[in-house]
Amino acid sequence: MTKIDKHFPLNGPNKLRNDDLAVFLHVVDCLSFSAAARNLQITPKAVSKQIARLEGALGTTLFERNTRNLRITDEGRVIAERVRVALSVLDEVKGLAQGGSQELTGHIRLTAPAPFGRKFVAPAITDFCRLHPRVGFDLRLSDQIQDLYRGDLDLAIRMGELADSRLLARRVADNRRILVASPTFIAAHGNPARPEELEHYNCLVFAYPGLLQNTWPLQKGRCEKSIAIDGTLCSDNGEVLHEWCLAGLGISLREVWDVHEELHNGQLVRVLPDWEGVASKISLVRARREPVPHRLTVFSDFLLERWQQTPWEH
Repeated sequence: MTKIDKHFPLNGPNKLRNDDLAVFLHVVDCLSFSAAARNLQITPKAVSKQIARLEGALGTTLFERNTRNLRITDEGRVIAERVRVALSVLDEVKGLAQGGSQELTGHIRLTAPAPFGRKFVAPAITDFCRLHPRVGFDLRLSDQIQDLYRGDLDLAIRMGELADSRLLARRVADNRRILVASPTFIAAHGNPARPEELEHYNCLVFAYPGLLQNTWPLQKGRCEKSIAIDGTLCSDNGEVLHEWCLAGLGISLREVWDVHEELHNGQLVRVLPDWEGVASKISLVRARREPVPHRLTVFSDFLLERWQQTPWEH
């Protein structure tokens, strides 16, 4: 018996059932039997029965349960990765068999920073779904880095350098950041003439547990400076900082894609226009899982072609 046969019995009294595998992935995504049951419109008892049947077929424990929470085991996490790929391939095979065409099917789970996701990823998904209506999406927006392995995600939009060498990245565009404020803020407080003067201004700070961006790396040509800033307002959400900046509450170091519309219509103005934040990258990232479902490749190519002209730079 091969290792695959041992973990994935295809016949006999304990053979695997596709519906049990699908329920298992829903529980993994929700980390809750009751939440998975609601999504599937079945009872929690039915979910529990299917998970127990799957554990019996596999001969391993998939979840550690107690009265307060549910935790996937290490074995369950490894199995979930392989099950997700296997079911994706089966979906594509069924689509080919039933439709006799290359129509894309299946589900794509991706994460992106909240503002970028709302402004650019969500509209892209809308247009992609018009071309491929049988592909479903689960878009999770967060300004905090999501683990593509533990979160069972297919793709992520990332800003900056990648710290995880397990990930594969395709560059989308440069991520330029500039200093901006509202005209009312500048009228009330004046405009700094040098980066060092930022310490005398209220700056809007991005922060969450473990990260506090109270130093802004700025550059002018080849000249780079690291400027310590301070302010009365901080948030872990880029859209909140954006709104505070529009309201005239401080100076913000914002991505060009986030403020280009407001710069064009005069709601925001450049501060220290000769200086910019040190540029980073916008990347489309996926975990090193094989095989790669065809829908992921097609969707990735669609995004890169769509953003090739960096619409937020015009």
